[in-house]
Amino acid sequence: MNFRDLSPKRKKKIHDHLVVGVCLAPSALVVMVFTYMAFIYCIYLSFNNWNMLSRIRWIGLQNYVTAFTSPEFYNSLKVTFQYVLVAVPSCVLIGLMIGMLLNWITFAKGFFRLMLFLPVITSMVVAAVIWKWLFDPNVGFINHILFSLGFQPSHWTRWTQDPNGGALAAVLVVGIWKRVGYNGVLFLAGLKSISVSYYEAATIDGANAWQKFRLITLPLLSPTTFIVTMLQFFSAFKVIESVMVMTKGGPAKSTEVLVLYLYNNAFSFLKMGYASAVSVVLFAVIMFFTLIQMRLEKRYVHYQ
Repeated sequence: MNFRDLSPKRKKKIHDHLVVGVCLAPSALVVMVFTYMAFIYCIYLSFNNWNMLSRIRWIGLQNYVTAFTSPEFYNSLKVTFQYVLVAVPSCVLIGLMIGMLLNWITFAKGFFRLMLFLPVITSMVVAAVIWKWLFDPNVGFINHILFSLGFQPSHWTRWTQDPNGGALAAVLVVGIWKRVGYNGVLFLAGLKSISVSYYEAATIDGANAWQKFRLITLPLLSPTTFIVTMLQFFSAFKVIESVMVMTKGGPAKSTEVLVLYLYNNAFSFLKMGYASAVSVVLFAVIMFFTLIQMRLEKRYVHYQ
């Protein structure tokens, strides 16, 4: 069929598709080269031995065998899960409380929203440097406050120097502080989308505040809660900047998350093949939990 024989409506549709395709082509090319092709090459490297100085040598599944028999790998996996299990629920719950608080405040709304969103736009490296000083066991402001309130020095007050939970707690505080403002804004948007007629009808029926929250707010916020949970889940599994700045994975590898373990093997020990295998395992773990969350979405998320 000749293009000239097409109807004006059909021609306009084809023209619009071409314009969209041309506009998206550069971005699609960048994503293809730096995401999909890079990931495929990473999978290929995971079956090879390469230190970036010699030739790539095929070794099959040896990198995966090494990973799953390595105590350091399991330690980094354990630390990562500890971080995720604390950070994700904390970020979601605190973000929900912030969103409800912002929705309730009627004075100086812009100021409070700006103050709560400032950590989000602050560089994680800068934030980690500041928090590292605040958590300093000798001159840190946090210990100064705790001791002035009557707390006694303990292994917890050593913070980033404590391998028994203090260092990981310090890193968690920074991660949670950095992300809750963004979650609060997302929850605020979700709360604003809920019609007040639902609450007015519930008030007429004699519902109290808790019943309104449980039966109206939470179900209608489920799409927002799902999105926030997914975003925090991905962020928690990929944490590295705060760990590198504050603890460098120590002390005694108590904060060596999986991404930092991967980074060290790739760029400190030049084990690019092994690091690629670890990254593939990390991808598989994230994909596994993502599929679980997608299944849960069908049951617990209500879009109407």
